Amino acid sequence: MPLSRDACFVSITPTYSAADVEQISSSVSQALHGVSSAVDVVGTVVDQVNGGGAGVSLLFHTSRDKSGASMAVPFFIGDEHGRQRLRETAVGRWHTPAMDHCRQASVLPLSATQAASSVRLPPELTDISDPLNVRLLLLASDRETRQTIDALAQHFPRASILGLVGAATPFFNARPYTLFGPTIRNSGCVGLAFSDSTMPSLTVAHPGMVAATPVLRIVRAKGNVVLDVEDARAAHTLIAAMRSSGSGDNRVYARISRTEEAAREPLTRPGPMSAVFRVTGGDPAKGGVAVDTLSDIPHDCFIQFLVPSSVPVATPELGLGGEPTVLFGVTASTIGDSAFSGLEQRGVHSAATEGGFVYAYPDIDTSGTDLFSRPTECAVPGSIATLSLPT
Repeated sequence: MPLSRDACFVSITPTYSAADVEQISSSVSQALHGVSSAVDVVGTVVDQVNGGGAGVSLLFHTSRDKSGASMAVPFFIGDEHGRQRLRETAVGRWHTPAMDHCRQASVLPLSATQAASSVRLPPELTDISDPLNVRLLLLASDRETRQTIDALAQHFPRASILGLVGAATPFFNARPYTLFGPTIRNSGCVGLAFSDSTMPSLTVAHPGMVAATPVLRIVRAKGNVVLDVEDARAAHTLIAAMRSSGSGDNRVYARISRTEEAAREPLTRPGPMSAVFRVTGGDPAKGGVAVDTLSDIPHDCFIQFLVPSSVPVATPELGLGGEPTVLFGVTASTIGDSAFSGLEQRGVHSAATEGGFVYAYPDIDTSGTDLFSRPTECAVPGSIATLSLPT
């Protein structure tokens, strides 16, 4: 019989000493010794846990298959697996006619960020006998998540993916990031792959945002730049909206939706056909607006510009039904009150960072390069991802 190992996902704030934080994996293993003979611990340092406070939050997993083997497989993906650091160099991605011609002629890959071109998954994942049986990937990562989550979504097409971007820790312990596993990592991605017969439920909400424009159809887009919306240039529409919104906050966000019906769903309960991103720049002369995504924005979808709410953010109705729940969020200290107040509930693992989270719904079509064919990176303040785990 294979060695039985349990799994634990840990989120810890840097309010302890650096030495204590770096010993968290062994501390958790010792604390759980009475209920588990061996524990695989993964996780990261975060900004907030348990409703916006400081401390440690643990998610402990004990499920076994019929042979007694653990149904949670720990893994690590880093630069040594071919991961490229795209966010260190990517700002805006204007297409050129020459580049477009090369892509059409198959001289270049469909996307510079397409995972299949670089990332090699580690043996602990490729050795899983049936990738279709993996229903959940729970991650902690640095900011360079794009290629990693693309590779995971392609290899495990039926899995929900939820990952937390850790808090940067260079002034805490001299590490860029602090990612826990068998060893502490300064960068990369650590996680757990769960095999189960029951699908978890994943939802994403953006309660810290309010609409600044009506829903508009995207007429023309290139890469991550929206050029034209119906009846206007995108930048001109955005400038007019900012002038009329009355918001004292100069940050602007964009909700992009596959269909008009999806675009009109409430921001506190959007579906999988919408995603919200930060607007990173615009050119009033050319009329374009750049969106913070490394995926392509398709034309003939819909966009709505958003601004942070000027009133305190109320915690959305999460529909917690007593099952174990994971909440990952984006810190929202500049948006009214904390969006995570009132989440200190038993059976809830909650953590938030400024870097945000990544997510993917199961069974997405990963054959394309547009943002609806790939997992999503979310760093929109006040956003919350809720994962309800089957029991």
